[in-house]
Amino acid sequence: MLLSSRLLILLSYFLPRCLAGNPKSDDLHITTSSFSVHGSLSPNSSAIRQFLGVPYAEPPINSHRFLPPVTKKPYRTALDATAFGPACMQYDTGAPSVYNQYLPGFQVSVPMSEDCLTLNIWTPRASSIKSDELLPVMVWVPGGALLNGGSAVPYTDGTRIVRDQNIILVSINYRVNIFGFPAAEALDGQHLNVGLLDQRIAVEWVYNHVHAFGGNASRITLFGQSAGGSSTDIYSYAWWNDPLVSGFIVESGAIGNAQITYSTGSSNFSYVAAQVGCGSTDKDEEFSCMQKANGTQILEVYEKYNASENGGASLGFGASVDEETVFSNWTDRRVRGLVARLPMLFGNTNNDYASLYSPFTGAAPNQTEVDELTNSVFNCRAAIASEARHELGTPVWRYRYFGIYPNLNPLSWLGAYHASKYISDYLNVLLLRHHKVKSQSSSAHPIYTGETRQQRQP
Repeated sequence: MLLSSRLLILLSYFLPRCLAGNPKSDDLHITTSSFSVHGSLSPNSSAIRQFLGVPYAEPPINSHRFLPPVTKKPYRTALDATAFGPACMQYDTGAPSVYNQYLPGFQVSVPMSEDCLTLNIWTPRASSIKSDELLPVMVWVPGGALLNGGSAVPYTDGTRIVRDQNIILVSINYRVNIFGFPAAEALDGQHLNVGLLDQRIAVEWVYNHVHAFGGNASRITLFGQSAGGSSTDIYSYAWWNDPLVSGFIVESGAIGNAQITYSTGSSNFSYVAAQVGCGSTDKDEEFSCMQKANGTQILEVYEKYNASENGGASLGFGASVDEETVFSNWTDRRVRGLVARLPMLFGNTNNDYASLYSPFTGAAPNQTEVDELTNSVFNCRAAIASEARHELGTPVWRYRYFGIYPNLNPLSWLGAYHASKYISDYLNVLLLRHHKVKSQSSSAHPIYTGETRQQRQP
């Protein structure tokens, strides 16, 4: 009898843990033929599950550094997906800004590593998702000028939008700066923007696997802000014939007809190579050496670089024209029909450039200059992009955000500044809910949101 009692005690202890590994009995454990992950409930809502730091590609390290991503191989051992993965390698210039001085919620909250190609999923509890009514999905591409940033940012926690809109939200990491946009001579002009290729592989992972989390792969909207918005617009050109998504939202990042010339030539890559002991007249030797170099030492080159000591030349890495992801002539692509004809929402904030004005001193910048920069960099590009899509017969909307909230505006002159829209409500889901609605007017639908209405037009 004593043995039987002990056996019952042991069974009562282990049985729940065995069931925890069964996806049918525990919606925090998801197992498919490709992966197994164990998530947690959001600390902000017990009705929302979160699966954090889920890898979508193999680590881009050693011989994979600077090269296109490789889709993650299947794994069956359950991954602890209860914490964000590391941010991709990036550096801090140390220059003061509105964001690092007053808005810490914009800052990446985790350490960095090259093993960073992960994504995060917020989804309702399985009991609330009907098997015949899978939920629409939004995939968030973070901004950061293609130099820094990531998905582990307090202001972009997905709990609220998932809870309020009954959708699934996915946020992604992708390589930035030299690691994502190396422009090395050894690449021979091909695959120059591996950070953008990361984004595509992430979308492919979502398309293939989001059903396991209750998502509808035929209703994915790709959206992003700033560099994430530009990436989203670029995506619609690069994968126009196989987009995998059903709509796009571009926040403060429309390409318009802008010529992207952030990185030209390979001199910056060679300069960094020389600084870390990889200088060589042989481009392949230089590249191979850089793949083996210490990643932290590569970033230290940025931190120590002084433009005034180098003839005023900047040391930067960003998107380059490779005619694969970034193109030399956007108008020509549209004329030839080489752009995805899917519903799109373009827009920006009313005072976008106020928080980007440099140098930042805390005092209000010249508002006339801010207006001019907001128009040239954001408003007019959004106007060009939306009008061009309309001419193609694509359902398109355009918004301008005027919302000003005291708890999000540490300085009175900021107004509706860059990124203030997405932190106020993570945008609306117009395209998710109504992506089949066609334009009713002769131009893009205007959408004005927020409390203030002093609109300035380009």
